[in-house]
Amino acid sequence: MQDTTIIDTLQPLLTDERRERIDAVVRARNYGLTVVLENLHDDGNLSAILRTCDAMGIQRINVALEDGQSFKSERNISLGAHKWLDIRVWPGTAPCLEDLRKDGYRIVATHLEASVPLEAIDFSQKVAVVFGNEKLGVSDEVVRLCDERVHLPMTGFVQSLNVSVAAGIALYHAINTRRAARGAEGDLTDAQLDALRARFYRRSVRSADLLLQELAE
Repeated sequence: MQDTTIIDTLQPLLTDERRERIDAVVRARNYGLTVVLENLHDDGNLSAILRTCDAMGIQRINVALEDGQSFKSERNISLGAHKWLDIRVWPGTAPCLEDLRKDGYRIVATHLEASVPLEAIDFSQKVAVVFGNEKLGVSDEVVRLCDERVHLPMTGFVQSLNVSVAAGIALYHAINTRRAARGAEGDLTDAQLDALRARFYRRSVRSADLLLQELAE
């Protein structure tokens, strides 16, 4: 079923307030800035980053896992953010980064020993920011495959941050820099706007799938 048909069918079932909220969120979404979370072991940290991405309009999230790991979102932390995001789970980091590079993304890894500050990156282009494991940071594989390593300048005695805090600071800078450079809140095409709006309508209307199935029949 076409996205426009889904929108036209479900729109009358939403309140004006809900419809306006969805439209505002969709218009502010970005695909050109994406996130890679590599081997995070704390579900709380992962969930906090998902919540941050939703709040900042970053739609596409990549979760790269080691063998034996599974993706799990802590709902009391993410507050359901995972429902509104495009989350792709990868069996390892290399295939994730290779796919992003083919799609035109510059791969930027956060790294404590990097000499380049985050502010030096051009976020007006397509960028994937990689955040590593809580204990070890990004892997040697990421260091080898990334286009640039960056650090978050810190002036205190402690020279590291919790990964969810680091992600919040980095992504706040990245998305605001991107929007200022592009002169627009979001970067979705008209087709992507319709696809996302249709998804969000379906999420917001009780028994939406049943209604659409009856319409299709």
